[in-house]
Amino acid sequence: MSAGKRVLLVDADPQCNLTSFYLEESTLEQLLEDSNGNGSSDGGGTMWSAVKPVAEGRGGIARIQPYRVAEQTCWFLPGDVLLSEYEEVLPEAWTECFARRTRGYDITTALSQVVNKSAHAFKADVVLYDVGPNVGALNRVVLLDCDYFITPVAADLFSLRALSTVGRAITKWIRDWETVRSLASSEDRARLLNGKPAFLGYITSAFKVNSGRNAANPHAEWEARIAPRVRDRIVKELEAVDPALVLGGPNKLGGVKHFHSLAPEAQAHGVAIGALRGFVNPGHYSQVDEAAREFASLAKEIIKRTGI
Repeated sequence: MSAGKRVLLVDADPQCNLTSFYLEESTLEQLLEDSNGNGSSDGGGTMWSAVKPVAEGRGGIARIQPYRVAEQTCWFLPGDVLLSEYEEVLPEAWTECFARRTRGYDITTALSQVVNKSAHAFKADVVLYDVGPNVGALNRVVLLDCDYFITPVAADLFSLRALSTVGRAITKWIRDWETVRSLASSEDRARLLNGKPAFLGYITSAFKVNSGRNAANPHAEWEARIAPRVRDRIVKELEAVDPALVLGGPNKLGGVKHFHSLAPEAQAHGVAIGALRGFVNPGHYSQVDEAAREFASLAKEIIKRTGI
């Protein structure tokens, strides 16, 4: 947004962290309570409300209204805990795609249809999906709808081990979807997911910085383990499928350190950490400014690599 881009945020995580960040609790509670409506235009306002008619075989996607985050520059499509119900029908739809069945195509592309309609309506330059930390069926249709993907990696053993799963899963999804597209008629192929998400890089997240002459630097130790794991388990896996699936340049996009109490402050005020001046004690301003610089640097690098 601050880089002058029109952005559409999509909360595709049933945990709804992105949605809960921007909406007050009472608004979010009402939104989720109304989301399981009848699939008509007034049947709810979440991502589940939009794909529910397709998932249940009752019609096409329903229209939902994005929420505006920043004046004329950023909107978001609310998530929903009931997206888990959409995820339940995706494995069967995936199988039906191999059999060239229309129902399989409709369900698999439903979420993409919702997002594309909103992106075109608001003339978005960028669509950013927020997804949960797993390699399930919901994330599969999200990733295959993307031009690029970024992997956040925390400095812990779980994230390090998860990188192997991510690489294997995404390469398998890409290969399988290539088969689906090759089997589809030319007419159906035109509406299917592109299925070629390129790896943009990884971001080290929520790391802590120690200071002092004798301070240990566990983050640096983890970083030394993360970089080769990304290279071997994601980059090489994707390059074996198609070299174009990995962009040139360093695999690391950047890092975002742990900003401690500023994160909940940002959520409470509904603004970015780097925009907390005037909302928090002036003693925190140096950290606020550091956050603004970190995220601006990340945005600049992403714009550079993608050519947006």
